[in-house]
Amino acid sequence: MAPKKIACFVEGQTEQIFVEKLFQEIAGYKKISIETSKFQGGKANRIIESLKSSRVKDAPFFVLLYNCDCDSQVLSDIRKQHQSLTNNGYEKNLGLRDLYPQPLGEKQKIEKGIRGFLKPLQKTGIPISMNLAIMEIEAWFLAEWHYFAKLDTRLIPDFILQELGLDLRNIDIEQRLHPSQDLDDIYQLIGCKYDKSEKISQEIINHLDYEFLYLELVIRVKQLKSFIAEIDSFLVE
Repeated sequence: MAPKKIACFVEGQTEQIFVEKLFQEIAGYKKISIETSKFQGGKANRIIESLKSSRVKDAPFFVLLYNCDCDSQVLSDIRKQHQSLTNNGYEKNLGLRDLYPQPLGEKQKIEKGIRGFLKPLQKTGIPISMNLAIMEIEAWFLAEWHYFAKLDTRLIPDFILQELGLDLRNIDIEQRLHPSQDLDDIYQLIGCKYDKSEKISQEIINHLDYEFLYLELVIRVKQLKSFIAEIDSFLVE
């Protein structure tokens, strides 16, 4: 039987690595195949480069994961691929991008603009769900505070609170204005730097506690809950 198929469009490398891992952790590594590609070039000359393929024989689920290489390109890339994905039997287009550098106060305006942009596409073809990680996907990494101690045993919540005044166990993480800077501040406590490089992003994503993220973190991180709900609705055999 042919697998169920979903296309997921993300704004950059960190999101790409995280979403791939998230799908695998939720579905189970033996049940899902993921093919990753990257868009390159400007609006007028976009090309698609194949990055990697993790094929699992007879897997019931397939994810086509696109790195759009820019938050402003996610919507336009979804639009350009929408008809092709519809024609090829995909069930949904799923998008993920940050709100930053737009201010938090612009969230509702931006969400309204996204709905307006997607409205013509929603009338025909497969459904589209666009998700904002507020303000950056790094907010989700901050909220899963257990992994810091895996990087360095000093980085327990009490130490971070003492040094930075940042209470990761209790703050509303979606109100942080620049989560990647918060992450860098924490890394600097141990003489390191968070620079969004592939190596650093991969290290973080490999150390995240996905059981905590899936079962508990979704209770207090609204946008993460919405994104995982979209994945769950797809992963039904």
